[in-house]
Amino acid sequence: MRSSTTGPYHEALGSAADLNTRADELLCALGERVSSSASAISVWDPVAGRHLTLANHDYPDSVMSHFNSWFVSNDPLFKEMERTRSGALRWRDFPGYRRTHSVTNVFTPAGFDEGLSARLVTAQGTYAGTLHVNSDDRRYPRDVDVTEINELRSSVASLLDTTMRPVMVADFLSPGSPAWLIDRLGNCRALHDQLMPDVDPGLLSLVARLAGTERKFRWCDPGGTWHLVRLLPATPRYRDATPVALTFTTPEPLPYDLTGRELEVLTLVANGLTSAQIAGALVISAKTVGRHIEHLLGKTGVANRVGLATLAHQHGLLSARQMQP
Repeated sequence: MRSSTTGPYHEALGSAADLNTRADELLCALGERVSSSASAISVWDPVAGRHLTLANHDYPDSVMSHFNSWFVSNDPLFKEMERTRSGALRWRDFPGYRRTHSVTNVFTPAGFDEGLSARLVTAQGTYAGTLHVNSDDRRYPRDVDVTEINELRSSVASLLDTTMRPVMVADFLSPGSPAWLIDRLGNCRALHDQLMPDVDPGLLSLVARLAGTERKFRWCDPGGTWHLVRLLPATPRYRDATPVALTFTTPEPLPYDLTGRELEVLTLVANGLTSAQIAGALVISAKTVGRHIEHLLGKTGVANRVGLATLAHQHGLLSARQMQP
């Protein structure tokens, strides 16, 4: 009996290469054991809400575009797998499938006469992407090939899951706090299936611009509660993916009995602005800026502006309203 956990599959799954390369290696290994004319692996990007091709062996672009869009949204075979949580399905496993839009308008014109698709779902139930195998010979894929792919399915899904590591990081650094993944456009995906807090769109836009660096800063929600926001860069795991960051918030009053305005002044001091520049940025007088700085020095106990700037960066005493990318 063939095992999907040993040999070339094991080597590809455990490789240190980037995700696209590992997906390509998996398709190469699969091609040595399952007869096919074309195969592909696509990953589900939960932040952008779209499927992206990781590796494609011999599908024309039109077919891959179909797989990553109309197919996953409308195809009856894919919907049947989703509804029943079944393993891989071939055309012949689904009565009447040869008369569907996918076959008559996409697959057959591309030269395929049989095919198989599988939803890639982790052992924990997280949907991670799709695997497709098509042939120009109706005899393939065989029953034994379906078994082969079903044995491989969960392992590939675990490899593709983009949320597993961020969840572990969030649980370690801030257990129980709202946490989400965010892309450069400000799209979010909450972790742990929790409800998203009421986040100011401006905050999401800021986090998106800061996604390449680790930051700590303060944000006041619409209800007036202050939060410590931590942002960790999450390097894209696959080419063509939108860079994402892991962000989580912890309700926390401002330390040192600071006011919101004092926090804004402190942020601009930390950004290196002069009193005149701070006055212009906040539309207040330079004299008022001087009073705020005196209060900051007295409340924090530091000696000068340099000390204020150091304190602000070390403890995330930076206002989201005045943060700079």
